[in-house]
Amino acid sequence: MTEDAPENEAIAADMSGEAALGLILVRLCDETDRQLAVFLESDDESGPHKARVALRRLTTALDAFAPILRRKPAASARAAAKRIFRALGEVRDADVFLAAKGEAAGKSLTRSTAALRSRIRKQLRKEKAVAFAPALKRAYAAGELLRTGPRGLAARAAPVGGLAATALDAAWAAALAHGDDLAALPEEERHEFRKDMKTLRYLVEFFAPLWPAREWEALRGAMQDLQDELGVLNDLANARARGRAGAAGDETQALARAALLWSQIAGAAPV
Repeated sequence: MTEDAPENEAIAADMSGEAALGLILVRLCDETDRQLAVFLESDDESGPHKARVALRRLTTALDAFAPILRRKPAASARAAAKRIFRALGEVRDADVFLAAKGEAAGKSLTRSTAALRSRIRKQLRKEKAVAFAPALKRAYAAGELLRTGPRGLAARAAPVGGLAATALDAAWAAALAHGDDLAALPEEERHEFRKDMKTLRYLVEFFAPLWPAREWEALRGAMQDLQDELGVLNDLANARARGRAGAAGDETQALARAALLWSQIAGAAPV
């Protein structure tokens, strides 16, 4: 059985890795469950996006806590989350493209977008995607995800601060490896940078209680703003791939703002 922790307890540096994982994993499973239900049961256009965010945060947590997780069950859970994530991505991209067309969107595009949403819903229902998060919670509660050897037990009992530092250092290194000139990055690498920044941001959020409050507040705002600008750039790239070019000025401005924000964030990286 897993080590229990009160549902509303905040992570602290002296909390065990196992207890910290429990707090994070249960919350993310619940959020994934809620957002998948929104997508499957309503036409709320935020459904695919929010469900994808929950799934990405969940896979980030599985990666961060890998030292205390059994490899095969964790890999299986990660793969299942990615399958759902990719399916929802088709709907998300189609929704963004439809919204970008605005009043110019014809009935054909509107119908094809609705048909895609319906097809992905049927696919996810057939694959029993709705059972994914509850099953992962049960597996964690039963101890099926956790390592049980001597080293694994020691890692589970060790304070989460060490595990958090290792995960954050790796995420900072991955982001910094892209360099400090976003304008010089090819579009494909800029997309990889965006994914690495999401990983870094989610880890910072998971382990925020371990950071000095003033440092965290400043960093959180900058990371959110950077993610917004990178999202604009990504949407423009997707529109181009579908044959619709956006205004050149929009991309230039978003890239300039992103570059400035990245310079601020990179300066806060640990050395």
